[in-house]
Amino acid sequence: MTSPTSPTRTRYGADEQSLSDWFMLHQREVTWGAVILAAIVGGFWFYERSQSIKAQRAETAYFQARQSAAAGNLPKAVSDLDKVVNRYEGTRAGAQAALSLALAYYDQNKFKEGIAALKKVESKTPEDFRASVHVLEAAGYEQLKDFGSAAEQYKLAAQVTRFPADKAQYQASAARSYTEAGKVAEAKAIWTELAKDETGPMAAEARVRLGELEATPVKI
Repeated sequence: MTSPTSPTRTRYGADEQSLSDWFMLHQREVTWGAVILAAIVGGFWFYERSQSIKAQRAETAYFQARQSAAAGNLPKAVSDLDKVVNRYEGTRAGAQAALSLALAYYDQNKFKEGIAALKKVESKTPEDFRASVHVLEAAGYEQLKDFGSAAEQYKLAAQVTRFPADKAQYQASAARSYTEAGKVAEAKAIWTELAKDETGPMAAEARVRLGELEATPVKI
């Protein structure tokens, strides 16, 4: 049995005293540290809570805007969707509203306005909506016969999608648009890469397109 005056007990007592002395000497720093930690934790909770409330409100606003579209009131739908896009940017509902707004403009043959609506949310769209935004922009450019810009948007969609099959399809769409734009070299480069993956979903078309481009006389 260890005696009350053993070296071990004495050492523990000294450690406790040293720790107590340290807290006494650094009481102010310890207090401020606790306050800062509490503020960080509280701030994180508040941020998460506010983001959750914002997302809920955005979903409600988007649903109401869709009701206007379903009722056939296109001007009100456009107005309501635009408000959702501006007020709730960065949310999933805000991204959905931007896509719906662009489609509403496209239905009216207002392709420039639809593209502009999508451009506003490009950089702040949640990751799982980014490819859709770029693809819909590409569709708008195609309607404007701006195939070079359409190809660039398809390439961006291919870069951000998480799904290999979708990536191949977007790359193929980019190659087709480059061909329409007269940018044969760019189209060939994409088709060549797609043809290398013999088991890929676009490999067969890639080989056909390459054959067509090789057979096309070069215009001087």
